[in-house]
Amino acid sequence: MAQLIPDLSPFSATSGGYWREIDVLQHLKRTLPDGYEVFHSVDWHSLSSGRDCHGEIDLVVMNQAGALLLVEVKAGDVCVRDGAVCKTYGQHTRQVDVQLKVQYGAMRGLLQKAGIETPVVNCLVLPDFKIGQADIVAIPRERIFDADCYEYLASSLLQLLPQQNPDTKADRVRAFLTNHLGVAQDVSVLHGQLVSTTRTLADGLATWVPRLQAPSNIYRIQATAGSGKTQLALKLLNDAASDGLQALYTCFNRPLADHIARLASPRVEVFNFHALCIDLYARANADLDFNDPDVFNAASAAFIHATSQTQPRLDVLLIDEAQDFELGWVEALLNLLKPGGRLYVLEDADQCLYPREALDFPEAVSLTCHDNFRSPRQVCQTINAFGLASHPIRARSPFDGEGPAFYEYDGSSDDLLRQTGQALNDLLQRGFAIEDIALLSAQGRKHSQLLNRNLIATHPTRRFTGSFDANGDPCWTDGELLLESVYRFKGQSAPAVILSEVALDQLTPQERAKLFVGMTRARMAVSLVLTHQAAAVLAKALDG
Repeated sequence: MAQLIPDLSPFSATSGGYWREIDVLQHLKRTLPDGYEVFHSVDWHSLSSGRDCHGEIDLVVMNQAGALLLVEVKAGDVCVRDGAVCKTYGQHTRQVDVQLKVQYGAMRGLLQKAGIETPVVNCLVLPDFKIGQADIVAIPRERIFDADCYEYLASSLLQLLPQQNPDTKADRVRAFLTNHLGVAQDVSVLHGQLVSTTRTLADGLATWVPRLQAPSNIYRIQATAGSGKTQLALKLLNDAASDGLQALYTCFNRPLADHIARLASPRVEVFNFHALCIDLYARANADLDFNDPDVFNAASAAFIHATSQTQPRLDVLLIDEAQDFELGWVEALLNLLKPGGRLYVLEDADQCLYPREALDFPEAVSLTCHDNFRSPRQVCQTINAFGLASHPIRARSPFDGEGPAFYEYDGSSDDLLRQTGQALNDLLQRGFAIEDIALLSAQGRKHSQLLNRNLIATHPTRRFTGSFDANGDPCWTDGELLLESVYRFKGQSAPAVILSEVALDQLTPQERAKLFVGMTRARMAVSLVLTHQAAAVLAKALDG
């Protein structure tokens, strides 16, 4: 069996031509004998005749002696025009034989510049196309492997790159390929592929929920983190706007509402619940002090009273994060919905961070989903092993990833900062950019030792100051590292998440919810900074 560099296990599902390249890679891994190494997605850069040239070679196969075979894979249909094999991309057509010549010349030039003398040959693989017997092509036929011989691809490649005795030169060639060319997986590229793929996979709720029919026009979506609730909400809002309907989206967290507002149609209303209350309250109270903690309670009470006396105006009402809503809030919102209007309730009991009375909608059509498309599969396995969810969540992400990294601290502020900084630096060393990392505290603002920090491991923090401007908008510091509480970050996500200040002596429902919310915010990597006692509690849960 051949060795793939980099390995495919972290991310093995995508679409289009790249998926076909993955298929070829897996085929060669299974069928090539031991001793062969297959490098894939090899970026090259050279100066040719004074021109700055860039490109990518799909696969580079190396035998034990260090000899190389450059493999270009062209998935789908190609065509033969005037002796040239051509591939069309949108409105542009590329001559494959010219591409092969440029790649071959670039590789030979780069090896020569590095002082490495080793044989190099190239070939073309057409897994989905058959070259006709009458076709005359510029590429030698013995170096074209089409659909007819794809099954025997490995043996065909061995004719061009036969087995040889091991040679120390292979070490130099391997170092050249791994250190001087772009064969290491780039976190940003991988994340881009992952976001695109998981967005497509998580379209299920957005596809099927709008097709449901309920006599009551009440739809209750009980779905786990990463199941596609945000995509569903945006689909429902945009459909309502297209149909000329009056629609309101409301949730608990202000950052989530701000995120939805940026993406939804401007013809719909988007507020978190307290901002909705403030919007009404400010009309009757011109001089509001948003830094007074009682102003939000007063606004909520005024909203509940006002909606009991108002005429319904909404055709569509979406309540997101409904598990965090008080019963009185929901009753007030329902007063805004016209008779025959549609109500969508989106919730996840496992993310309930506040003690609330359970909501009941006996006439609703309910849909339950335990599929998580966001979190790496190994993170989902860890969540299930700790028993953080009421039902085991099903890992649907194409990204296997790794389990959470654990950093224990002794409970002191100094050690907390030291271990949190170490977790941050480790993620940066893995290739994550500082703006791709969210540092979350498991504590609220009153008890956190982190949320007022201007620096974490020399990085300025971007954090909510706890104050509001004259318009009621939250004030933020100007830093590069996002620092938030797990409470406020619910409903959002980031490529990498550090959940710090995990200090607990038992797994109460609220502590389970905080761990669940924090760990499911990450799309690629999770780190936990926790006290020794918290680590012991989780170890006991794991044993149980």
